[in-house]
Amino acid sequence: MSDAPTTVQPAVPVKEPVRITIGAHPRARRSVQRARALGGLFGFLVTLLLSLNAGVPAFDAVARSLIAGIVVHLAAWAIAVAVAKQLMLAEIQALHDRRLERLERRAELARTDA
Repeated sequence: MSDAPTTVQPAVPVKEPVRITIGAHPRARRSVQRARALGGLFGFLVTLLLSLNAGVPAFDAVARSLIAGIVVHLAAWAIAVAVAKQLMLAEIQALHDRRLERLERRAELARTDA
């Protein structure tokens, strides 16, 4: 799992930028782990079935399946990390937008009350 940090600029100035990682986000971490596991299993099983149906000897079919399982596992990991990162960025943007709307409503209420 990649823990590549994503820098977020807060609305209030802070001395250090806030670091958000996929490993620290519970939903993102679980979904990446699930994608890795399912990708590896899927790659292994599909390759094993295709190899055995093609008449490849069992030892060779299992060896091919292990390699394919590892390759699909790594590909699923990379894809899941990219998707999780984009989803996290979208969540941060949505939170930022909600906070801006709330601040604008408060400013509008303050102007009408004054």
